[in-house]
Amino acid sequence: MSAPARAADPAAASASEGGLTAGSLLVRGRVIGSIPVGQFSRVEPIGGRVVTPARALPDLDVTYFLSDHFAVAGQVGVVSTKTSIRGSFIGDLPIGSTWSLNLTGAVQFHFLPDNAFNPYVGAGAGYTHPIAYEPAKPLITEMKADPQLGPMLQAGFDYHLGGAWFANMEIKKIFLPPLVSRIGAGSATVRLDMLIIGAGLGYRF
Repeated sequence: MSAPARAADPAAASASEGGLTAGSLLVRGRVIGSIPVGQFSRVEPIGGRVVTPARALPDLDVTYFLSDHFAVAGQVGVVSTKTSIRGSFIGDLPIGSTWSLNLTGAVQFHFLPDNAFNPYVGAGAGYTHPIAYEPAKPLITEMKADPQLGPMLQAGFDYHLGGAWFANMEIKKIFLPPLVSRIGAGSATVRLDMLIIGAGLGYRF
């Protein structure tokens, strides 16, 4: 965009003076809702279904702009997921909690680098690695789950508030493979995708 055009467009002028361009490093903090969708499960030998509740979590990501339009984003965090079994032959049962290391990475395309409102889309992958278990004793004495890796799609926007500050909203979906968990003498196979919706603030370095 030319200098006269930037001067005539306050949003573009704001972005050009302190927006997101090649070399920018943006650190975002958000509050997210992590929502299981399309859930299917099989529990052996007692039957029933595995229930994984939605939860609210803090979220932190780092995004580096390779150019005005293209950026790479990464997130890392440790989360606790509490699961239970409903409708089994012996009633509803708590399973316990699993602590996992969660990693996501994506390549993003930002549509309007010259504007204060800058929407983007991205694609990448999400990886979950269980690191600790808290079985619901005395009924459940042992838990173990396999790592998961699946593709991820995301969309969102940054809005330049002024200076180095940005408002952000984002939605992403992680497509996870079936998860096989060993629960005492039995097992549970769970298939679900994760829908993650978040909003927060970002700071450009």
